[in-house]
Amino acid sequence: MTTYKELFGKYVQNVASDPTSTDAEGQIWYNETTGAFRTALGSFGVWASGGSLNTARASSGGAGVQTATLAMGGNPSTQTSATELYNGTSWTNNPTGLATARAAGGSAGLQTAALYFGGQLSGNIPTNASESFNGTSWTNTPSLNTAGRGVTGAGTQTAALAFGRFAPPYSAATESWNGSSWTTVNSLGTARYNMGGAGTQTAALGFGGELSGSVPATNTESWNGTSWTAVTSLPSARKGLAGFGTQTAALGAGGYGGPFLSATVLWNGTSWATSPSSLATARSSLAGSGTQTAGLAFGGTTATAQVAVTEEWNVSVIVPVAASWSSGGSMNTARSQLAGAGLQTAALGFAGYITANTAATESYNGSSWTSVNSMNTARRIPAGFGTQTAAIGAGGQTTVVQTATELWNGTSWTNNPTGLNTARRNLFGVGTQTAGLAFGGDPGSAPNFTNATELWNGTSWTNNPTGLNTTRRSLAGAGTQTAALAFGGGTPAVSAATESWNGTSWTSVNSLGTARYQIGGAGIQTAALAIGGNVAPNPTASSATELWNGTSWTTSPVGLATARFAGAASGTQASGLFFGGEPTTGATEEFTGPSTTLNYKTLTTS
Repeated sequence: MTTYKELFGKYVQNVASDPTSTDAEGQIWYNETTGAFRTALGSFGVWASGGSLNTARASSGGAGVQTATLAMGGNPSTQTSATELYNGTSWTNNPTGLATARAAGGSAGLQTAALYFGGQLSGNIPTNASESFNGTSWTNTPSLNTAGRGVTGAGTQTAALAFGRFAPPYSAATESWNGSSWTTVNSLGTARYNMGGAGTQTAALGFGGELSGSVPATNTESWNGTSWTAVTSLPSARKGLAGFGTQTAALGAGGYGGPFLSATVLWNGTSWATSPSSLATARSSLAGSGTQTAGLAFGGTTATAQVAVTEEWNVSVIVPVAASWSSGGSMNTARSQLAGAGLQTAALGFAGYITANTAATESYNGSSWTSVNSMNTARRIPAGFGTQTAAIGAGGQTTVVQTATELWNGTSWTNNPTGLNTARRNLFGVGTQTAGLAFGGDPGSAPNFTNATELWNGTSWTNNPTGLNTTRRSLAGAGTQTAALAFGGGTPAVSAATESWNGTSWTSVNSLGTARYQIGGAGIQTAALAIGGNVAPNPTASSATELWNGTSWTTSPVGLATARFAGAASGTQASGLFFGGEPTTGATEEFTGPSTTLNYKTLTTS
């Protein structure tokens, strides 16, 4: 019997745990812990944002590969001749467009050698026009035999296939192009148009589309160069989807099946499977190009408008792991309007409001809370920052708005001789016990909002000459004394404003996706978390979680299990904690940020 070493010249390594380097792709090892042979496969696909089209449009054509794609025609508001070229990063307008402006034509070929045929002229008039692109300009070629819109294409500039269309009526017509003329060949088994397509002139695949009566289809048919054969249907009906790849390895994305769709389906030559990764923008009448391992989807229409969105599909050994929330141990004292400090596994929660202000302090070990010594002054809505063993509580509300600052040493609270320069509540603080920052809040008298920013040196507070650009209260933040982020709050209108702090001044940056106040904040300036909050002037609790990457906010697909506001947060973007809140609760939830892992596979015998 031939051994692995005889085949490949090396032994299978024994390891205690699976390797994490991408070099593991295609390698085989024995995991001593699990007692199994393992490998890492490069077979997980994900969508990522690409550069937007210059002209938002639906029903355009697409040809080429992911890093060199051609977009032609389409319908921004009326039929266009516009042609754009994609270089893997951005789109460039080509100086010359199609000779005949139209949408919903079929396409084939490459960015430098493409073919566009059929389609719809202004006034919903079907056309049989056919044009060839040489990388610079379009040239008219002999026309299709049967005019129609919603044509699907496959193949190259000199060997193409055109199938399906609305002529009207719904048509199953198929035509073959030899580089100089179109020839009518055997028709599809099922007449339809606006299909997804993939493959070549002699080995093509047509899937989905619109049947008579505007009904989305699941039909899939395979072309062998002579005739069409019905094969396994799509998992769900859809029309106006993007399709690309080969007859045995195709991809379909988006489309319309009742709602606008974002789902991605993969064809292995025998059956369809739904990918875990969907388009970020659900849409129909989009175009596509490329292969099942490296493709592009662009343009299309949503329920409200035509879009310029471009998304790139890549298959990699790296598997994304989605962010998630999970339940932690509940606080001993349920409350809202509290403050927090520390990490997910070593947190501190203090102050707040139950039916009256509280000084209660609790320590979290990653699974449960323990009541420890209370603050010296019961209060609600103070600023809190630092660690589980060295924290600061400042400001807040007793019967009056406070300046009082207390220091926690891991065992007890001590009153600091001097407090904030500006008495306030609903402020936010970041940093450490020896170098902190407090900003925003409510001084308790008209106009009830402040942009005041103060720096803490471990002993006293100093006013910064410039404050927040957006005066507000009930905001959140993240970071350190010299690199902070402030976001959300009330102005008094609910705000999505985000500002970045460089140690001296604030700069307005991209806003939250959802405006809210009484929000939780954790993390650092370049990797922050915005959690929960109140989204309306009247109490409307939110479960939304947003992640800041140093430039913009992204909404996590998974939010808090318990929607709430006026809770406290601690930790990092990768490992955060949110606890307490209104409606009054002691609920604690632990956040695990998005990550990646290798696409591991256990090898078995059969």
